[in-house]
Amino acid sequence: MPRLVNRANAATASVSLPEYQPPACPLNDVARRSLGELSNNRATVIYESQLKESVRFLGLGVSDLHERLRAQRERLEAQRERRQEKDTDKTAEEERLEAHLEKLEVEVDGLTHECEEAVRDVIDKRAELEDEAVALGDLYTAAATTHNTNAAAAQRRALNVEDQDEAGDRKEEDPVPSTATAFRERRAQKLADYTNLNPHRRYALNNDYAGFKKLWHDAAAGESGPPLPDASRWFRSNGQPVMDRPGAEHRRNTAGDDDDDDDVAVAREVISLNCPLTLRPMEEPYSNNKCKHTFEKSAMLDYLSQQGQMQCPQTGCSQTFSRAKFADDFYLDQAILRRIQRAQEAQRNDEMKEDEDEDDEEEESMVVRGGRRVRGRATKLEADE
Repeated sequence: MPRLVNRANAATASVSLPEYQPPACPLNDVARRSLGELSNNRATVIYESQLKESVRFLGLGVSDLHERLRAQRERLEAQRERRQEKDTDKTAEEERLEAHLEKLEVEVDGLTHECEEAVRDVIDKRAELEDEAVALGDLYTAAATTHNTNAAAAQRRALNVEDQDEAGDRKEEDPVPSTATAFRERRAQKLADYTNLNPHRRYALNNDYAGFKKLWHDAAAGESGPPLPDASRWFRSNGQPVMDRPGAEHRRNTAGDDDDDDDVAVAREVISLNCPLTLRPMEEPYSNNKCKHTFEKSAMLDYLSQQGQMQCPQTGCSQTFSRAKFADDFYLDQAILRRIQRAQEAQRNDEMKEDEDEDDEEEESMVVRGGRRVRGRATKLEADE
């Protein structure tokens, strides 16, 4: 028995086995259709829209926080000015508000940084979804191309028209790679490409991040504050975002950091709520991520209906853009939209106040004569009564 085992081992050792290759087989019709449906999965589109809404709500939340903080700070400044005018001692209310603001600023800044980090995380998730869709689309295209090529080759063989190489033998068909392996490789390559992008290219050039940044800045700075710095200054050289409150007394100073964000603004640009194209108040304000000019969405789409590149309709601006890249170049400006909504609310309040004043005037012009209320002015005798 030992001799037989030794002979078997010797025979096995003398045989040169081929290199192992994982099993693979071409996709059938059902698999190809499923791959195509997966690449156009509507659930992915819904998920992307939900992620976009998440960024919007994060921006609105941060905007509300800083508007309330700014309102409290303005209230404190008004109390200080009145005290200085009267030349009196600091009141208990002023001391309470100072302590409240000191705590509130820390909490608001902490929440702002958390929201900014969440926005970047959502943008990463959206990029991952987009890369997956592209990878699935490439696989479906490759599978359909391979299927068509093999079908054509089978038809030629059926007609006894076989492709032959120089030696006259039939060419061997290339092995079909694993679809799952190809998908993982494509995903890994796209993830590596995205990770290699610096924060400026990954976030500052993203419309969702630009909208969040503008919402935060406008709420923190107010209409009289400094303008939002250029996107090239939104991240420091170490990759950290610049989220210091505009006008804050204490700014972060990083040693050796040449990306100082203390922009000196002489005057803040006055932003009109009217569209430069229609000259009417905007309802859907869309801003360009390069020149920062804002237009009514429908008016801008009509303006870009012509073929080719069109120059920005804002006077003095040389930027050009096209309808085909509208979604890349423009974004819904939530900061401008909030200004429009506040202006509309203020107008409605003024109109209601005017109506109330008119009602009061009308009530004052009614007098009682002969037991009836009539319109007119009271006589001296009636007034004395």
